[in-house]
Amino acid sequence: MAKARRIKGIDCNEVATAGIRLVLRGRFEEMRKLRSDALKWEDPEGVHSMRVASRRLRSALRDFMPYLRKRGLSSSAKEIREIADALGDVRDQDVAIMALEKLSSEAPADVSNLLNGIIELRREARNEAREKLKKTITTARLKELSATFGEAVDTATIERPQRRTGQPLAPKYIDLARAVVLDRLEELEKLSNSLYQPLDIEPLHDMRIAAKRLRYAIELFQECWGQQIVPFADEVADLQLLLGELHDCDVWIESFGKHTIASRKKNKQDQSDAFEWLLSHFMKTRNDYVMDAFAGWRKWEAQNLTTKLRNIVEGGQPIVEYAQESSSGTATVATKSTAT
Repeated sequence: MAKARRIKGIDCNEVATAGIRLVLRGRFEEMRKLRSDALKWEDPEGVHSMRVASRRLRSALRDFMPYLRKRGLSSSAKEIREIADALGDVRDQDVAIMALEKLSSEAPADVSNLLNGIIELRREARNEAREKLKKTITTARLKELSATFGEAVDTATIERPQRRTGQPLAPKYIDLARAVVLDRLEELEKLSNSLYQPLDIEPLHDMRIAAKRLRYAIELFQECWGQQIVPFADEVADLQLLLGELHDCDVWIESFGKHTIASRKKNKQDQSDAFEWLLSHFMKTRNDYVMDAFAGWRKWEAQNLTTKLRNIVEGGQPIVEYAQESSSGTATVATKSTAT
């Protein structure tokens, strides 16, 4: 996964609004600068990078919203979401096409022929999504949005002084960071129960989103705790990836299940057999990802990473060392407490 760019100039002990302005402006410009890469169709990583940047921007907006004056931001936030959706439409087709092409090279001939037809339909859908994206992220629109979003951010972060003391009401940036990371961590912890009910799709999907939000929050507020917090983002990213693969399997299972039923109703036996093969394949693959995600979470719990992360964020300040790859190829997080 693409790494977030560091936002320079943040003082975690200063009032939060100053850091919020730097982050939101920085994240927007990070997204905007990836426009040309996103429109290079020969390299699908370009649109992926801009999509991730748009997600980081929207995640930061979500994290900061309780501390902002919302008037004026809603219009810009809507436009940013439209951009993210357009990027997502292209990226989803890119991912689907790459996955189906790989599967087609490994599948039996009859299944491969069926997949090639599906791939062509996906390519047509991707072409339409690409045309929509070009119209959505024009240079002129992004330039105008940059100005209006910047103005909205400035307005949203105007500090409101207390009536009696005249001191700003806004918390310190590190207090905001602490609240957000702990909230995202608690959200992931609660949704981890979904791994014990693996046939219930929606909670697992929600857990993936929670993992993504925690990862983005850790990356966003890294400035406040330094390198010691980075390994936790890496661990969460691994979990997010597994849950993402699991979700993709759920989407394919639903799709090929419907196709199988439709083929059987039309008495198209060859087509039905091919769809049944695909359905069986993704059911087995899904089970593998369920087990991997379950093992990943068990590893998180065995290493007591929730407590270790809380200790850092809440001020326990253990020194966290990221161990080198073990003989099994798995990196681990180790701690040395500085408490006396």
